[in-house]
Amino acid sequence: MDRRNITSRLNSEEGQVWSWVLRILLVAFVIGVLITQAGPVISNHVAIKGTANEAADVAARTYQSTRGNMTRVNDDVQKFLEDHDARLAGSIIINYGELGKANTISVPVRKIANTFIFKSIVYLSSYTEAFALGEGNIY
Repeated sequence: MDRRNITSRLNSEEGQVWSWVLRILLVAFVIGVLITQAGPVISNHVAIKGTANEAADVAARTYQSTRGNMTRVNDDVQKFLEDHDARLAGSIIINYGELGKANTISVPVRKIANTFIFKSIVYLSSYTEAFALGEGNIY
């Protein structure tokens, strides 16, 4: 066997290994970027309903304890939503039953999760906002 022939074969195989390593690293980088950019937006859409329901429960408890003081209800809900990086998406609504007694309270909640890609691309920016309507029972 010719020594130069063996060396050229080893060099070409080494180049193939490095090209595979570089491809794997590139794919891992792209997947990592997608996860870090899309992950917060997806988790925002998943978690917003729970936040809205918790805000509605806070509103219902405050409504009961203050005997319908909507100013206190609004303040307590605003404070709760600030702690959860969310905000009201409208007015808190009291739903009355057949006898004219308050049954449930509805709280519309909005939360925005911005990441670099979603903020930079105008088409994707609409996906960063999540809305939910929380319902709480007034006993």
